[in-house]
Amino acid sequence: MKKILFAVLLSLTFVSNAQNIGVLYAFRTYHLANTNYAEINTSIKGASLRNSRNSSGQYQKQAELTTVICPAEKQDSVIYVDKRIIKTPLVEDSSSLNDISLLDMQRVALNNGTYVVSFELKDMNTIMQPMFYRDALMVNYTEDINLADIMIVDKYEKTIKENIFSKCGYDLQPYMFDVIGKDMNNIYYYTEVYNADKVFGKDSAYVVRTIIEDINTNNRIDDIQRIKRFKAQDFTPYLSAIDLSSLAEGSYYLTVEIRDAENILHAYKRYPFFKQSDIKVIEQNVDIPKDAFVNTMSDSVLKEHIKSLRPIASDNQLQYVLKEVKTSDPAQDRYFIYQFYKSINPSDPEKAWSDYTKNVAYVNDKFSTPIKKGYDTDMGRVYLAYGAPDNVIDEKFSTYSGTNTNSKFEQRMNPDVTYGDTKGVTYYPYQIWVYNHTPFGESSRKFVFYAKQDNLSEYFLLHSNARGELQDFYWENVLSHGSLERGIVGRAGKQYERGY
Repeated sequence: MKKILFAVLLSLTFVSNAQNIGVLYAFRTYHLANTNYAEINTSIKGASLRNSRNSSGQYQKQAELTTVICPAEKQDSVIYVDKRIIKTPLVEDSSSLNDISLLDMQRVALNNGTYVVSFELKDMNTIMQPMFYRDALMVNYTEDINLADIMIVDKYEKTIKENIFSKCGYDLQPYMFDVIGKDMNNIYYYTEVYNADKVFGKDSAYVVRTIIEDINTNNRIDDIQRIKRFKAQDFTPYLSAIDLSSLAEGSYYLTVEIRDAENILHAYKRYPFFKQSDIKVIEQNVDIPKDAFVNTMSDSVLKEHIKSLRPIASDNQLQYVLKEVKTSDPAQDRYFIYQFYKSINPSDPEKAWSDYTKNVAYVNDKFSTPIKKGYDTDMGRVYLAYGAPDNVIDEKFSTYSGTNTNSKFEQRMNPDVTYGDTKGVTYYPYQIWVYNHTPFGESSRKFVFYAKQDNLSEYFLLHSNARGELQDFYWENVLSHGSLERGIVGRAGKQYERGY
């Protein structure tokens, strides 16, 4: 599942001359009959597509969706490609189509591994360019006890006739958003337990526990949980509900755990979401210990330090960082800083403060400009939020390179496009940061930065495949001053794909 990291609204405005189609997608993996599957759900907002009218005067909207899956380590090797037309019903009143969502689900059998999934989405009633998006998908099911990825269920009913939404006797329509609205106080969720009999012994007792955890602190919300006992089988479907009415507004994980009779954790899956609520987090007015680190900080550095917290602040904390700090007094600032780091490390907030302060000093030294502190630059923000990259591809001074024509992968995605050879292009100075794993549970995430002034004074984020970050499918066209034709992969694109 993706990303609040949210399973995201892809308006994809980064394709400058493509139609702005409102689309959501989500991945979910599961295991059935000794085979792994990836379930790809797509929801297209009808209002973002144009109408067609047939000879009988009836209206319809249509979109063409192309999906391509490749192994991450060998992206020229296409293992799945599908092109399909998704349609609304024919109607007499065209305005009614704006309230319809075009739903699609694909189920693809995949071996364990990491894959790149690419989408091309085109409105069939325009001549505008299609939209593109690609993301990573991980599949990993073993002979040990496993859980299927969690599905938040929008609607469910008993299956009368088998269809694409049918699961274990029910038709389960997935909820496509990672934002849970104020009026959604009771949510349904679905998962599956595999191989419990192999681990616990057939018919032995075990527990499925559902809890809510704060994304920023990993602290459990003690008054919200659900526990159900099962007898171990090789396959157990689990559809349940949990009450979120008492949950304050913020970012959370819905976590499903498998525990044995001794309460030992054997497996778990998480679903990240943001809960909208009229209940706001209220900090308890407790005294700061006399020997707390904030009492050694001079009044003059308090507000500057609070500003530096922006890259790692939660939604609730940003209110203070961006607004309330302008009128707060030193006592309030000390209290905020202390509580901020206590939420990160309850047992040793001073260590959390010390570690982060060292990182701020590093980015200020490394990335500051004459008009910006390092933590206010794109590179500084990413470093503070994600940590040091595992690998850095630095092309500050080697800005001229030849290109390769489009790969087999691009040919499969764009069979009607012909590309010509190019002798060479001139890139802006750039860096590609590679993260094998991020603090937000994602793998193989990359950030492309470029010095668009050509003077190396500041690098700006151009593209990333990390959830919630800036994305531009044609980033190499921008990086090459527009000289590299869209759809052609050059030296920088090859470096990005390889990660070195």
